Amino acid sequence: MKNYQALSLILFFLAMLAGMDIMLGHRVVAFATCFSALWFVIAFVLLTRPPGVPEFVSEQPGSDEQFVVRRDILPQVPLPERLRLSLTVACGSCLLIWLSLGLLGH
Repeated sequence: MKNYQALSLILFFLAMLAGMDIMLGHRVVAFATCFSALWFVIAFVLLTRPPGVPEFVSEQPGSDEQFVVRRDILPQVPLPERLRLSLTVACGSCLLIWLSLGLLGH
């Protein structure tokens, strides 16, 4: 079922690009595609390894030396879920550009 959600997000993204092409032109579509691809990559990379909390620990109880250890607070996201969430971010950024330029331009 989740594969169909990703497919529907891709179709929604393509429909938004087609609507933008009709309303705003080819340059805006190229800009929106690049911007959406950038946000897709950012979201995909950040979901690959979610941010952790640095924690200072010492090897020995009386030692002054401390080491920084990463403590993961969020679990790693599986690949299909990462793709779906990244596609959602890309669709959101494309929709934001379309609404911003469409509403503010007229």
